[in-house]
Amino acid sequence: MNTTTHRTGDPPTPGAAAFIIRAARRDEAGLLTALSLRSKAVWGYDATFLARCRLVMHVKTEALETQPHYVAEQDGRILGFYGFEPVEGGIGLDYLFVEPDSIGLGVGAALWAHAVATARQLGHRQLIVVADPNAEGFYRRMGARRVGAQASDLEPGRLLPVLRFPLE
Repeated sequence: MNTTTHRTGDPPTPGAAAFIIRAARRDEAGLLTALSLRSKAVWGYDATFLARCRLVMHVKTEALETQPHYVAEQDGRILGFYGFEPVEGGIGLDYLFVEPDSIGLGVGAALWAHAVATARQLGHRQLIVVADPNAEGFYRRMGARRVGAQASDLEPGRLLPVLRFPLE
């Protein structure tokens, strides 16, 4: 998929600023990692937890080169991004984060729609999401169904919802 243009707002409103969705570049790994942590912090996590998150949420250059990753951009500013990872039985949504000041403007929904279309185009049968518990509602509103939970690598006793979205 190439660049896609969207209008911010849910639903789009006349005069809403347009943004594009384009392939992420390998030199953006650090920027995307920082964006993901700013977005995660919206949920009120403390600095200690976010420091542990940095280790597992670090966007690797190799991932940008080997798996589809896309950014939503407006006037040169990245508003959000998503990336895939290979998983058994489908494709995994490894990341989907939006800048805090862009949450609620339709960026996340546009990235989700783009991810679904990209996964379908790549021939996958389902999109699998292991989500932050606070983000589960977003994915359910997008049509994903909770199918279980997975233990967090970061915090004993913390369970992360596992959701699936059929692509067929």
